[in-house]
Formats: sequence, structure tokens, C-alpha cells
Amino acid sequence: MRLLKIMQENERFSQTEQAIVQYMLEHPKEVAELTTREIAAKTYTSPAAVFRLTQKLGLKGYNEFRIKFTSEISRVNPESFSIRHRPVTQKDKPEDVVRKIAALEVEAIEETKNEFDINQLEAIMNRMEKAEMIDIYAYDQNYALAQMAVYNFMQVKLPVVAYNSMNSQISSALVADKKHLAIIISRSGENRRLIRLAEILKRRGVHTVLLTVSPHSPLVSLCNEYVYIANTTNFLDLGGMLFSVGVRYFIDTIFAMRLARRYDEIESFTDQFDDACGSQYDDKRRIW
Repeated sequence: MRLLKIMQENERFSQTEQAIVQYMLEHPKEVAELTTREIAAKTYTSPAAVFRLTQKLGLKGYNEFRIKFTSEISRVNPESFSIRHRPVTQKDKPEDVVRKIAALEVEAIEETKNEFDINQLEAIMNRMEKAEMIDIYAYDQNYALAQMAVYNFMQVKLPVVAYNSMNSQISSALVADKKHLAIIISRSGENRRLIRLAEILKRRGVHTVLLTVSPHSPLVSLCNEYVYIANTTNFLDLGGMLFSVGVRYFIDTIFAMRLARRYDEIESFTDQFDDACGSQYDDKRRIW
């Protein structure tokens, strides 16, 4: 929530800018609907002043500011934005559900993207490329995401394995060392088994990357890296779905970063893989 924190530092802004910031913080729902001209009218300033403020906040313009601002506010006060509170009800028709789910998934990706730190992603990518093994730890539906990550990362020549059962997770953590990189997927950040696991990994000196929601969860303090993933806490708010979308977006981003870095090498690897698979079948039965 870097944007909100900066906006609360009054010494950064002129009196005119402070007036705009104060109005935005006091009327967050309106920010999602008003134009720069309307914000200017509400604050007795000018559209140019609103635009300059967004640039001062490190953003390209008001539209980018509005996306990031509403994204952060929705986590501080989820009731401010109806799309995040009971997005599907008994009144919805099929066409409403189709529209709403598309909007929710786009919002989850945008929110996760807006919180990405490019330098952090590059640092994680560097560690993944240097690691002798990447261990992914998750439970329940998050384990399905971990399995998908294994498949994707293997396709770009990253050594990776996912663990689900407690025995396999503990055993893996106890033999891991500084040559390993661990990725932990936990929506709540409070899973006791994963907390125990993170404690072992920390003692073993394993660099850990945590994908979760709250920066204040117990797991955050035990891990080296914290990557925010979009989410709401209530089942009926479709929080689990939103979290899955955000995790998949992170996985796809890392996959694509690796592909961009090693494109020619991975293209050659893919050709070899296709040839190796194809040799097991005749042309009529080849499966891919």
C-alpha cells in the first residue's frame, strides 16, 4: 500500500496538492467515478493541478492513479467498492455472472500487477536461475496452483518440484540448503503447518518467497520476500477465486520473464522436447 502511505505524508505536497489529497482520502468511492475536471471542481483547484499531483506520486496520469488508488483503498476498506462485496447474488442472471466474473478477474490481475515491484521480481528471477532446486509448498487448492507452476517453470528449464503432504514438505525442508529457493503459497499467511515449515527453512538458510495477502501475517516475518496477491477474505466475496487469479498471474509473469531472458535457448529446448516426445509415437498417434 505504498501509494496511500505516500499520500498521507503531507510534507511532500503543496497546500493545493494537500487539498486534493485530503478530498481523495475522505471520498475514496468518488475517486473511482470522477474525472480530473470534476475532482478539480470539488477541491477548488484545476485539472492541471490534479494531473501534476498524479505525476508527483510517480504515475503517468489520473487514469493510472485511479486504478492504483481504488485498488489499495479496496483492501483497506473493502465496503467502499461493491464489486468486492457479494459480487454474485441470487438476483444475478447468467449474463450478469459472465460480466461480473470477467470484471473481477481483470481487477484481481490489475491489483496484483499494481503492487508488483519490478526490481523485486527481477531479484526473484535471478535467485530462481541460480538455485539448484526451487521448492514450492502449498495446500488444498493452492497445491493445484503449485502443480501448474511446476509444469510452466519446467518448460523454461527451471528445476522445480511441489510438495503437498506434511511429511514430504518437512522432509524437503530439512534437507534443503542455501542452494535451494522456496516459494510458499498461502492465502491467509496463517497456516500453522506452513509456519512450522517456514521456521525450518529459515534455520536452514533457504531464501523464501511468500505469495499471500496481508503484510502483517505471521508467515511474512519468517520469509525473505513478500509478494502481495489480490484477495478478499470472505468466501461469498469469491476471495479464493481472486487469489487463484493473482497467483496464476504471478506464475505467468515469472514464466514470461524467464522466456524473454533465454528465448533462443528455450526454443531449442522445446524443439528437443518435441522430438523426444514424438519418438515415442508414430505420426498418427502423437499426443501433445
